Amino acid sequence: MGKLKRHLPASSMIEAIVASLIFLAVFAVSLTTLTGLTLREDEGYVLLEAERALEICAMRYGDGTWAENTYTDTFAWGEITTVVSEYRDYEHIQQVSMRATLSGSRKTVEHIQLTVRKK
Repeated sequence: MGKLKRHLPASSMIEAIVASLIFLAVFAVSLTTLTGLTLREDEGYVLLEAERALEICAMRYGDGTWAENTYTDTFAWGEITTVVSEYRDYEHIQQVSMRATLSGSRKTVEHIQLTVRKK
């Protein structure tokens, strides 16, 4: 059997520098993307505050005395938008939909409940 001769030409310095710059650019883009996806340091606490504020708003707007409308409550961490509406075709039942939107984040927390309308 004959010997296989494999001959690889040596890379030039310019090719090595160009390859390094390409790897550097890809790394920089991926690093900025990943840091944008990570949680804020206080996001866990903010989510707890939002959940608690949703519970308070559910007690307030879920008592059946509010008119059908959209209400907004603003907090230091974001805002809660509450929509009180008639549930389907039932005049005596209200649907209360609440959405907490965290400022500086794309996260939202939603709560929907049904309540009996009081006149």
